[in-house]
Amino acid sequence: MRPFLRTLAAFLCATTASAAVAVGAEVELPKPGQKWIDVRTANFRFFSNAGRAATRRVAVDLEELRAVLGQLTDFKLQSPIPTYIYVFKTDRSFGPYKTLYQGEPAAVSGYFASREQANYIAINAESRDASNIVFHEYVHYVSDTNLWYLPVWFEEGLAEFYATFEVVSDTVYVGLPDYRHLATLRDSTVVPFETLLAVDRSSPLYNERDRKGDFYAQSWALVHYMMLGDADRRRQLETYLAQIRDGTPAGEAFTDSFGTEYQTLEREVRTHLRGPRFSVVQTTAEINIDQSLEVKEMPYAEVLFRLGDLLTNQAPARPEAIEYFEAAVRVDPKHGRALSALAVEAENRADWDVARSNHQRAANADPEDALVLYHWGEFLGRRGDQHRQAIQVLTRSARLDPTFAPTWAVLTNVYAEAGETSGDALHAAETAHTLLPADDEISVNLLRLYLRLDRREAAVAVLESSLHNSQRIRGQAWMLVLQNDFLRARELLRDGHPDQALARIELAELVADRASDSEFIRRGIESTRLAIAEDEAARSYDHAKELLDAGDPEGARAVLVEALAVVESGPVAAACRQLLDHIDHPIEYEATPPPAVSESPTDEEIEELNRLLASQDLEGALDHLHDLRDRTSGPQRFWVDNKIAEIERNLLYNRYVDGYNHAVELFNEEDYAGAIDVLEGLLATLPEGPKARSVRVLLDDARAKLAEPKRR
Repeated sequence: MRPFLRTLAAFLCATTASAAVAVGAEVELPKPGQKWIDVRTANFRFFSNAGRAATRRVAVDLEELRAVLGQLTDFKLQSPIPTYIYVFKTDRSFGPYKTLYQGEPAAVSGYFASREQANYIAINAESRDASNIVFHEYVHYVSDTNLWYLPVWFEEGLAEFYATFEVVSDTVYVGLPDYRHLATLRDSTVVPFETLLAVDRSSPLYNERDRKGDFYAQSWALVHYMMLGDADRRRQLETYLAQIRDGTPAGEAFTDSFGTEYQTLEREVRTHLRGPRFSVVQTTAEINIDQSLEVKEMPYAEVLFRLGDLLTNQAPARPEAIEYFEAAVRVDPKHGRALSALAVEAENRADWDVARSNHQRAANADPEDALVLYHWGEFLGRRGDQHRQAIQVLTRSARLDPTFAPTWAVLTNVYAEAGETSGDALHAAETAHTLLPADDEISVNLLRLYLRLDRREAAVAVLESSLHNSQRIRGQAWMLVLQNDFLRARELLRDGHPDQALARIELAELVADRASDSEFIRRGIESTRLAIAEDEAARSYDHAKELLDAGDPEGARAVLVEALAVVESGPVAAACRQLLDHIDHPIEYEATPPPAVSESPTDEEIEELNRLLASQDLEGALDHLHDLRDRTSGPQRFWVDNKIAEIERNLLYNRYVDGYNHAVELFNEEDYAGAIDVLEGLLATLPEGPKARSVRVLLDDARAKLAEPKRR
């Protein structure tokens, strides 16, 4: 039996350039003569100034780790976006490209960043074991892709656990001791576990040079113990991580899962580290990797672009990246990706004319570059008035690189905004979801499209399999499904299929409690059931009248009694009772014909509604319609329901627009933080509101303005 995971549970059990030239006041660029190489392996791409031999060693080792994970786990390893690995020859050459903490380069020998369009790993090849660093960073990618919910201590401890990975012949070793960490834990104060488990990426313990070593060592020790030290703790760890995944606070999850105090667990870990024998995973695997490398010298413009790309994909983006892109274009005016990067930078500061110009220049310079076309198509889609052109550009980008998930995601958004439900739109949405199944926005877009096509089963399958990141989003997705159930049920009832309408409502009733506003859904179910019942009773009334006219009063009586068992009140019930009374008093029946089953608003009531609408008193019109609804039956009930829904949409739109306009005012007053608060509130309340696209564009602009360096 293989000792590595096929699921999370199995996983837990199984793991039983030297010089520079100044540009401006602060930015430095590498000299043109510095040699950089572009190295491609079967699964990765490296940019390196560390030389062929050092880069090859790291590349082959990383391919080995990937091959082992592929054989011994069910982890998803094929990335829907490229992975770029930057190998710097020395810590000095790495320094300008390290992430920043409190304005200074962080105390790191490497880092990993996952962004929308690529994964980035940067390492210092001068470190004692560059391969261990890249192993650590690659495990970050694997865990982010497969176990996105991991707390920081576990993610870092897991990366350290795999960093000592080794292959000797066909034997794989995982979890070998890290003697640096053992020395740290002997010579320094242990981080209290209560503190350790609460660390996030902004914590000083995670970032400060003098404290970071303690955090890494303690995280490694705890993960090593949990995975190899005690079977009961390993099972409890699985429970703990499942609770973290479901949103349980860390402290509560610890108490529920481990059933002990932090100090007890600390003592157990210290005992584990003292021996007498250090546990290691040892297994046999066939490692057959393609060790061939495609190596090319990088032109100076490409070096500038790639280093600028690394800087702009830090968090937050480094403003000096623009100097790299501008320098790349000065060296090579037709460098498509550098022009595209300048266009995106212009978008970030809301300079739309410059952005459009640079996007067009980039597309003209390199019309076969899928990423250039992706950015151009995304820009066209964001502007909101060029859907056709955006679809054409993005479709071409997808054909050039069908494995690049962001293109399919943006193409899906543009199709949705254009209101398309074509086969091409469905193909784009399904492809995006296949490539990025854990992306909530992509999943919701596909769910919406399935609902428009009335493919309820497929929509629910997407919801159940993919939307786990947020209970709020999951609840809103169920609202979409259930509201679509109401719509389809009313359409079926209108078309004369009450049995199918009832079946659809019964489906909704089974999952009503899963919606974010279950009370609203319950009212909708009750209202639709009443409409179905009244329709059935109205048909019974017509049938009873036919029986009475045919001389079968007892048959008519039986039908009416059955109808009144379905509806007890309302105009239809009143009509049935009146006809039943006529059966009991035949003389009066001949003299007094029964009233019509369908009761409609009077001319005066319609005139009052029009007056309220003309005066823009939407709240008053809504109250008036709800009053009419209580006294209306038959086909006119649907008219009233539709008017209610229409006015509710208008009220929602007005509230959304008022919020958006207020945010625009704040933006124009340069209160970017205030604008962001308003816009984020709108999206949190209704992510798919009537002006959601405009809200997101303005939110991007406000964030970009807020991130701009303060001018002296």
